[in-house]
Amino acid sequence: MSAKKGWNIISKSYQEETRISLEDVHYGPISPGESELKLLGKVKDKDVLEIGCGGGQNAIVLAKWGAKPMGLDISEKQIKYARKLAKKEGVKVPFYVGNMEDLTVFQNERFDVVLSSCAIGYVENLKKTFQEVFRVLRRNGLFVFCVVHPIANRGRAIRYGKRRYWGIGNYFDRRRRIWTWKTSGKVAKFYGYHRTIQDYFNSVVTAGFVVEKILEPEPYPLTKMSETERKRIPYIHKDYVKEYEIWRRIPFIILFKARKRPKSRAVKTIHDSNTTSSHSLQKKTYYIVKARCMVL
Repeated sequence: MSAKKGWNIISKSYQEETRISLEDVHYGPISPGESELKLLGKVKDKDVLEIGCGGGQNAIVLAKWGAKPMGLDISEKQIKYARKLAKKEGVKVPFYVGNMEDLTVFQNERFDVVLSSCAIGYVENLKKTFQEVFRVLRRNGLFVFCVVHPIANRGRAIRYGKRRYWGIGNYFDRRRRIWTWKTSGKVAKFYGYHRTIQDYFNSVVTAGFVVEKILEPEPYPLTKMSETERKRIPYIHKDYVKEYEIWRRIPFIILFKARKRPKSRAVKTIHDSNTTSSHSLQKKTYYIVKARCMVL
């Protein structure tokens, strides 16, 4: 079943069962949000696109913070929910139904920031998705995305003695699989696309980005938190709380912070060096090599 069909089935029950903050940008279940991780920087007056925006919570938060966000999701039901929620919260956010593998609805260099939270794992063509993100970002634009960590995505819970552990059969098995998501009264099947950390990193770099950070955030210490404190967690669902004994010991989310560096910059430096002394040429050549090393 495609992500579009699956999310159209479970959208209503998912939104009812999951507590997603309207005051902080979330980066996945029981993980710290933007207020703590500070990956986006100052967003006031910036054009931000969230791809795979779901119910629109992150885009709504960004609007409250003074950004000019837009949201795109493949599910009509999710976008319908997002539009209603934005109206309820008193913010104006344009939401579009569409596939993040094809962002032709947006012109080149339209955004300062592209954000995606736990959605890129659903796409079939990762290369095309990252190329499209690169295209719609402005020079020095920021791309922040998180996905389910490959370790969490590939394994399953196993029991050894009295304790449960997370076991991984074959980390390198990239075959498409079908998995089931059950919510109250609704069942949807999705295609799963397993990628390794190497796959994500290399795909981002090949698209032209410089990766600035990779984070594997530790989950909140739920057992030491009061109910009031838990309510401030940006994203929480009963299933992750139930399995906390496992999720507190392995990374559930992996985050990437990348920046668009125009390729013409290095070319221009080479041309300029032709008119300088040999000493200057050596300096500039070293700079170019150093810059390339960041993206290999």
